[in-house]
Amino acid sequence: MNYGYASESEKAKLRKIDEKNRYCIQLYHHVASAINLKDKDLLEVGCGRGGGSSYIMRYFKPSSMMGLDFSRKSIEFCKKFYSVKGLSFYVGDAESLLFEDNKFDAVVNVESSHCYGNMDQFLREVFRVIRPDGHFLFADFRKRDEISTLRKQLVHSGFELIKEERITQNVLRALELDNNRKLKLIQKVPRILHKSFSDFAGLKGTETYESFRSGDREYFNFVLKKKN
Repeated sequence: MNYGYASESEKAKLRKIDEKNRYCIQLYHHVASAINLKDKDLLEVGCGRGGGSSYIMRYFKPSSMMGLDFSRKSIEFCKKFYSVKGLSFYVGDAESLLFEDNKFDAVVNVESSHCYGNMDQFLREVFRVIRPDGHFLFADFRKRDEISTLRKQLVHSGFELIKEERITQNVLRALELDNNRKLKLIQKVPRILHKSFSDFAGLKGTETYESFRSGDREYFNFVLKKKN
C-alpha cells in the first residue's frame, strides 16, 4: 500500500487483475516510467509486500528485479504470493545493503525513506550498488520544514539530479479517488483498529490526509543519475 498517484494526462494501462489497485500502482508507474528499464537489473529498497516490484517486473520487462525489505514477514508474503520469472525477494537493511558494488542499473525507493534512521547512509549505499550511468528513482514525502534538508542530502550524495517534481496534488487526488475502496477494507478489521488504519491509509479527514491538503507535508519524486 502507498498513498497513490492520479493524473488526468497519465493513466497506466492495466490488466484486469491489477485494476483494483490502480492508484497505488500508478505511483509506481510514474516513478518507474522516468527511464527505460527494459533488460536492466533493478533493485527496490523498501519493497514492503511486493506489489510494486511485481508490477515493474511484469510491465516494464527488466532483466531482473530484486525486492528488499527489513520486515521478514513482508518478504515471506512476497515469496508466497509473487512467482514471476526474474523477480526475487530478500530480507535486508536499507542502510547496509547486502549487494556488491556496481550491481544494479537502477534502484527504486518509493514511500519508504521517511522511516530510515540515517538517510545519508542509505544514499551512500544506494550510490555504491548502482552502476556508473545508472539511476536512482526515488519518491517520498517530508514535512514542509524538512524538504530543504532532503534536497541537500540528495545533492551531496554524489548523484546528478536529473529531475525534481512535487507531486503532492497528484497524491492528494489519489487519496480522494481511492478513499471508498480503502474504507471498505478497513471496515473488515476490528473496530479498535479503525482509527490507526484510517490514518495510515490517508482517508479523508485524517491527520495524514489533512497534512497533504494543507501543505504541511509535501510529496516529491526525484530522478538521479550516477555519473560515469
